[in-house]
Amino acid sequence: MTDAFAPAHITGFFAVRPDPDPIKAGSVGCGFCLEKGVTASIKQDTEELVIKFNNEPIKFPTVEWVIEKLLGQKPKLTVDLKCDVPLGFGFGVSGAAALSSAFAIRSAFDLEMDMNRLAAVAHVAEVVNRTGMGDVAGQCAGGVVIRTVPGAPGPGTVEKLAVDSQQISWVCLGEISTASVLKDETTMHAVNKVGERVLKLLVKDPGVENFMSLSKEFAVETGLISLRALDAVEAVEAQGGMASMAMLGETVFALGGGDVLSRFGKVDSSRISIKGARCLKEGDYLTLSQR
Repeated sequence: MTDAFAPAHITGFFAVRPDPDPIKAGSVGCGFCLEKGVTASIKQDTEELVIKFNNEPIKFPTVEWVIEKLLGQKPKLTVDLKCDVPLGFGFGVSGAAALSSAFAIRSAFDLEMDMNRLAAVAHVAEVVNRTGMGDVAGQCAGGVVIRTVPGAPGPGTVEKLAVDSQQISWVCLGEISTASVLKDETTMHAVNKVGERVLKLLVKDPGVENFMSLSKEFAVETGLISLRALDAVEAVEAQGGMASMAMLGETVFALGGGDVLSRFGKVDSSRISIKGARCLKEGDYLTLSQR
């Protein structure tokens, strides 16, 4: 079996910039990667195509799209996805699954594709399936990543903030469908207006504290944050920490003051991952174009 890993990615704020070419389409904004994420293992010579998510068979259109793009329709293999963050709560799991699967397939089948091309396949899979618009770019880079130009690695451009591997705590309150938000014109008008504004403010003053502050501002001004998520954010702030809600998922993430989140549900945590996606066998990393 051949393994690859892609980190979970939490977006603090974003704005969508569409393009007829899905490689160039995507979002700008900022988010960070976690040491937790998705590990993809490939087993060849099986009787049919099987995708498993934490040992359970699953229909995963984004991953299926990647497989068919790289290997053709109905290849006989098993993709075993091990994930230590929840699916559907704003951790970029679909992007991490697509990216780790692409890396693992490349290694297992000795495909002559560079890292940028693999990442482009994963990014387009997200865009066409409306499961994400910018997670893959962040997951390739690792760390705290400002996406300044949308799109897959190559057309897309990122800047990485200089940060240590800080501890992030979170509590999951509920799921949010990325596709349902992306197709809501009223919501997306607010998202794009506020997202573009706070992006400019972060580029002028790049730093983790400013990112956290602008993420909360974005969540509140767009109306995406729920009342119970806002209660959790304010509870963290009362303890001297900073918090906001993941985009897109009803998950409150905190930098400092995370202990109080236990009042709202089960708390989990992870450090920020400085490393991006990689083949575990080879130690391959994806190098993105950075300013």
